This record gives sequence, structure tokens and C-alpha cells, in this order.
Amino acid sequence: MILVFKKLRSLKNFLQYHIPGILWIAVILVLTCIPGTLIPHIPSYLDLFQPDKLVHLFLFAVLVFLLLLGLLKQLRNKPAYRLAVFIALNIGIFLGGLTEWLQGTTLITSRQCSVYDFIADVAGCFLGWGVFVLWNMKRKKKVLADFR
Repeated sequence: MILVFKKLRSLKNFLQYHIPGILWIAVILVLTCIPGTLIPHIPSYLDLFQPDKLVHLFLFAVLVFLLLLGLLKQLRNKPAYRLAVFIALNIGIFLGGLTEWLQGTTLITSRQCSVYDFIADVAGCFLGWGVFVLWNMKRKKKVLADFR
């Protein structure tokens, strides 16, 4: 376990594998900080099934997928898979909560905090993990080959 954290410490090594994930976090932050008046509103009958929930689902699924890919390429050892999943899911869930909290503050005008958006964020995190597992099982060059 200590070896895993030593590999994470090297900033150059970290950035080499995590640029896509870091850029995707920036995309999420920019999109969630856009004032609500600039976002088109599509009417829906149920709050949980509004089209913007699919956007939340997609954004956080891609985030967790990219984080898992970077972490597992960087760490490459058997105990790393569980740790990578733990780190990626927690980063995704924390970022989902943070963006909803930011939308609920006065910093972002005409946006509101929504528990349904947070549910979509969390579901997207788990969807990203599931897609990563399926993607990895299908590929010939497996990122997780050492973990079976």
C-alpha cells in the first residue's frame, strides 16, 4: 500500500497519466458554473427525468472512466484496482456534491442546488465504473490483465 502512495507522489508521473481526467474536471466545473439563464430549458413532467440529468450522468461517467484509466496505468499492481476504484468514485462523488453546493450559493447566479442532479452525478460515477469494466473486458490489450 505504501508503494502505491509513493507512485502517486511523483507529480510528473501523476500528470502523465491524469491530464485527460484533470481536463475533464475543468470541463465539468466550467459547465456547472455557467449561469442558468444561458442554458436552454426543456420542459419535463418529472424532476428526476429531465434531460439535464442525462448530461450529469454522462459528465460523471466519463470522469470516473478517465480517472480509472489514469490511475490503473500509473499504478499497475494488484492492490491498485480496489484503491483506484475507491479514489475515482470518491473524487466523482465529491465533485458532484461540490458542484451542486456551488450552484446553491450566490456565486453562481440563476442556478440552484438539486438533489436530483446529485443523484444523477453519483449514478454517472457508478456507470463510468461499469463502462470501464465492460470496456476492459472487451479489449485485447487489457489494463486490468494483472488483476485476474
